Amino acid sequence: MRRSGGGERRAGGGRRPHQRIQSLIDRALTGDVRAFETLVTEHYGPVHAYAARMVGGQAAEDVAQDVFLRVYRSLHTFRGDASFTTWLFRITHNVCNDYRRRMQREPALRLDGPAPGDDTRSAGQALAAAGEGAGENPELRLESLELHETVQRALMKLSEKHRAVLVLHDMHGFRYDEIKHIVGCSLGTVRSRLHYARRALRQILEEELRGELASLLEERPGRQGAAGGPAPA
Repeated sequence: MRRSGGGERRAGGGRRPHQRIQSLIDRALTGDVRAFETLVTEHYGPVHAYAARMVGGQAAEDVAQDVFLRVYRSLHTFRGDASFTTWLFRITHNVCNDYRRRMQREPALRLDGPAPGDDTRSAGQALAAAGEGAGENPELRLESLELHETVQRALMKLSEKHRAVLVLHDMHGFRYDEIKHIVGCSLGTVRSRLHYARRALRQILEEELRGELASLLEERPGRQGAAGGPAPA
């Protein structure tokens, strides 16, 4: 799966990618607003995507904004011991954890909208996102959207610690040693959580798909009866 978390590993230019990112960081630290805006632009998509998978679509925008506010305030602490993207995703992971804790302490904050696990994009936004990989075919776009929603529901049924490791490795392409730094656990724990998360997600998806298939089969006799006479007994 293509890595979406490693912006500094794909960025072009004549110099090595990590050198380019470090140059942007150095310029941002001297007050170069355009350099910091470039860092945000190049990394906003993966940060928002991770937040959406961890706390839901409704909260992802607020979480992403909080992440880059923290990055701005703490950029001077980046020492290059890990890649910038790994450092950034550790902040993102922590902001997601802070958001969930705040929701647990202040449940009234959820009264104005769906629960944190809900994907609250409008139908138009969701279809547009689904259409990116399905061309202009409406049926393919709808199938892509339905698959996205099914996977998101299944992900939200995993525990936070298992979901984090699976999303970071299988959807953002981070290595075990990078995930260890991001979530703050041992390599052995990363491996065991990923193994459990994959198995649990597979079981959840199988149950989801069985349920959808059963619903489809229950609907079919009614449609046949309406189109061609009484439904068979």
